[in-house]
Amino acid sequence: MNHKCAAIFLVLGLLPSGIFTGCKSPPPPPSPSSTRRDTIPVREARPAPLPPPEFPIRPVTRDLLELIGKSAYELGDLQYFISSAITLERSKGMQYDIELTNGEGLIQEINAREQIIIPKHTGGVLIPESSTGGASASGAPRVLKICFDDVDEHTLTFRENPSDKRFYLAFREDRNYGEFTEYGDETCRVNFNGEIPYIYVRLEEVIDDRPRIRELSGRFVSPRIFPEDIFQGL
Repeated sequence: MNHKCAAIFLVLGLLPSGIFTGCKSPPPPPSPSSTRRDTIPVREARPAPLPPPEFPIRPVTRDLLELIGKSAYELGDLQYFISSAITLERSKGMQYDIELTNGEGLIQEINAREQIIIPKHTGGVLIPESSTGGASASGAPRVLKICFDDVDEHTLTFRENPSDKRFYLAFREDRNYGEFTEYGDETCRVNFNGEIPYIYVRLEEVIDDRPRIRELSGRFVSPRIFPEDIFQGL
């Protein structure tokens, strides 16, 4: 048998084996080594229980603060409420996580952001040590730091508006990126619909015009002591 016949038999021998075994499909392309996932944890403030409806809503103004300051109430003892809902969004920077399964790894690149929702009528408290700055001549503060969170440092700033003397949420506007406000020592993007949120309290004003009755017992002349009486007693 010459070399040509050997080559023919070799090819014929390999061809049936290829038919019976079949052709394996190529493996799938490897998945990318890293994936990026944007997760936005949402945290919603817990609304405080509303007071009885017979106590009317009173927007916080400087005149009201001065009136409260002159009475038996303290500013820190009042329950403050926000007039409309706001959403705060803050970034916590890039975070990386790796998952290992069967010897293969997956790197997750997470753009850590957080949304904080403060619903309408959510109750907050005044942080007194942060609200003393910028007081007016009469002593009432022009800036109030209100905390709706369980961390005292997470406060929102409400500033007096000279036109109507209400205390509105303080924020700054960026033409390209929207509105931003300070949430404690962090800067957050803020979203709200409609009017700018302001704070209010629940106070009932009662007029008491009852007369104060005081009955007099009279005044009488005291006994007069003469000089000779004094000498007789010596």
